[in-house]
Amino acid sequence: MSVVSDPSAATGHRRGPLAGRFGEVDSTRLPGLVTVAALTTTAALAASSLAGPGLLSGLLAVLALIIALGWPILCAPPALVQVQLGLAVGGVFVAGTVGLTTGSHRLVWLPVAVAIGMLVSFFLQLLRSDDRHGVTEAMSVVATGLACIGSGAALVPLVLTEAGVRFVLLGLAGLAAGVLGELTGRLPRVGAKAVFIVMLAGGIGGWLAAVLLGVSGSAGIGAGMLLASFSYSARRIFGAVPGAREAPGQVALGVGTVLLPSVLLLALGAVAKVYTG
Repeated sequence: MSVVSDPSAATGHRRGPLAGRFGEVDSTRLPGLVTVAALTTTAALAASSLAGPGLLSGLLAVLALIIALGWPILCAPPALVQVQLGLAVGGVFVAGTVGLTTGSHRLVWLPVAVAIGMLVSFFLQLLRSDDRHGVTEAMSVVATGLACIGSGAALVPLVLTEAGVRFVLLGLAGLAAGVLGELTGRLPRVGAKAVFIVMLAGGIGGWLAAVLLGVSGSAGIGAGMLLASFSYSARRIFGAVPGAREAPGQVALGVGTVLLPSVLLLALGAVAKVYTG
């Protein structure tokens, strides 16, 4: 009896139930549902930002549940249901803390909420009745999913002031322009070079929004380029997996890669002094 286990069997555990069903994915030509999900999420965040932190927190809870369902399908970890449940618990806690906390320090309980999600996910992995192969991979999927949700929560304190709302809108405008610019990657001669078009589109989109909102044009260009390029890069990375062929995974990819750059917008808002919490 060999002391070395069959590598292909171990790989089957690690890659999850969806990995063998599809071939390699070209993340420069992602399905249109990813684009639709990203643009819809951006528009919903912009509208709820105008409505105030309460509605924005409620939207974050809905988006967190979408990620909880689809992100594990995208990444295809073992113990899919346990990963989904852990993400759902953590996501609801994240949205609840930023929604129910009063005052300007809306993120004070955010680390606790993320930690609860990680702890619940860890214990769900321990309760598995199988041989628990792929626990590290499963927890990595939980961590990246919670990173998307937690980063999205960073928008809530920004919308407490009128200046912060305008800053959120110009950042989201640049991100949306970048999503549209990303479509040029479908052209054979463009491909991965679309990142330059995405940055240009993001800068122009942010600048146009800044002009319309009466904000500094340079702030719009900087925020638009940064959010658009970061969001695009995240889709290139997480979209190059077999789960990107599944509709729930595509929706989660679009939603998650719009939420993920939000923490950068919070940091830029602090530099621009539209957020001082």
